[in-house]
Amino acid sequence: MINEIKSIELFASILFISHIDAKGGSLPKKPIPTLTGRTVRCLLFDLGDTLWFRKDLAVWQQLENASNAQAAALLRQTVAPVSLLDRSDIALGQHLRDATDEQIRIMIRQDPGLEPDCAHAVVQVLQQWSIEGVTRDIGAAVFEALRVRIPGSRPLFDDVLSTLTILQQRGFQLGIVTNRHWGGQLFQEDLQTLGLLNFFDPRHIAISADLGIRKPNPAIFLHALNALHIPPEEAVMVGDSLKADIPGSKMLGIFTVWKPKPGVRRQTHLIATGATTAALSTPIFPEEGYGGERYDNLSEGLLITDDDYVLAHVQNREGRWDQHMQSDIEPDLIIENVSDLLDIFTEVGVQ
Repeated sequence: MINEIKSIELFASILFISHIDAKGGSLPKKPIPTLTGRTVRCLLFDLGDTLWFRKDLAVWQQLENASNAQAAALLRQTVAPVSLLDRSDIALGQHLRDATDEQIRIMIRQDPGLEPDCAHAVVQVLQQWSIEGVTRDIGAAVFEALRVRIPGSRPLFDDVLSTLTILQQRGFQLGIVTNRHWGGQLFQEDLQTLGLLNFFDPRHIAISADLGIRKPNPAIFLHALNALHIPPEEAVMVGDSLKADIPGSKMLGIFTVWKPKPGVRRQTHLIATGATTAALSTPIFPEEGYGGERYDNLSEGLLITDDDYVLAHVQNREGRWDQHMQSDIEPDLIIENVSDLLDIFTEVGVQ
């Protein structure tokens, strides 16, 4: 807990965007030494909790239940019924989703820089259920059935489209670097429906599911930058994950902007306004038992599928589970809203 508080204190000390303090006054803005004199021509964005957020639990559960039932129905068509658990389609699908998510998390922790083969994860789960003869094609079809489409489940933050419009008008090139298990044409269609392809050329969107690599692997950032013809030192990465967005970017010399999730943001505010250590009762990163997932220590707004949670512990080459990138992650800037970028990046070129 002490290390976590020190991390928050560090982040609060480099906070730039002004906020309202406990007495109603604005906190003073601080300069950004690492940005002064730097040339910026491009901004890269994460998606989840950066440009969009998940709808309320009831809506999300309804959409997920529909996908779960679809996956279960497909499974019943391809596997002998006697092999399946005696459950409703929704319950069977939820059980399949939970088990597949856990298997995927294990695969990511074993090699954080590679996107796991999610179809193979489904096959492994079914084998654990003593269901044999399931091909990878069946695994891929079942996993695809579990997809929850973006437009109905993840609305954009209110300031996203207006901010992207102004950044584009100012001449900045825009790209996306995102860890997602579902990509392909359907994902492109979802981005189009949300209006994001008006700002992001598909060639400038790096999706882990399509590339086989994932953040924090620097290669996925380079994929987008190479398509944009932008060197890393002239780019900015904006994301919500300290463990995925920030380290890989900093390895390349990209300027890093952290947009924290609500729970972490609240703690940063407490430090910035002089809160005592005792007030910081919620850890940034959840504790986790190696024998199974723990849900009771999740920070506000943090889900077990989030990168910061998945990467909380990573298996090293000796097979031990170690804390992963916990104490030395320092973003160059912290913002609260995407629109805060407009006060910082006012023109292309030297800042």
